[in-house]
Amino acid sequence: MGIVSERPKWSIVLATAPLWPIAWLIGFASLARVKLGVWPRYDQPDPQDLHWPFLDIPPLLMFLLVPVALLVLLIIVSRRWIAGHRDWTTILVAIGSFTVLVLWLRLDPGGFIEWWLD
Repeated sequence: MGIVSERPKWSIVLATAPLWPIAWLIGFASLARVKLGVWPRYDQPDPQDLHWPFLDIPPLLMFLLVPVALLVLLIIVSRRWIAGHRDWTTILVAIGSFTVLVLWLRLDPGGFIEWWLD
């Protein structure tokens, strides 16, 4: 007999939503690195000059999904909290993920955000 977790596993996935834009941006910059032979930096090259099909979907959509995912997570955790199920793991993962996103946006290691927003 195994112990069944009361916490839905998809709540952890939603809690990591702030990390999705970071992963996308690092992946995008890594592909540019492979194609160009050097890491991209401000205005070299312009991301639109790479002509990649996944840029047809606005990259800003990834950043807009973060507040939506966090709002859905807040509703789910609140309902579970009222029902008496304390889900500290999900709450701490969400807070940690959001903190990493804010720090990433402020510090911009590698200059990838500045390059992408150029």
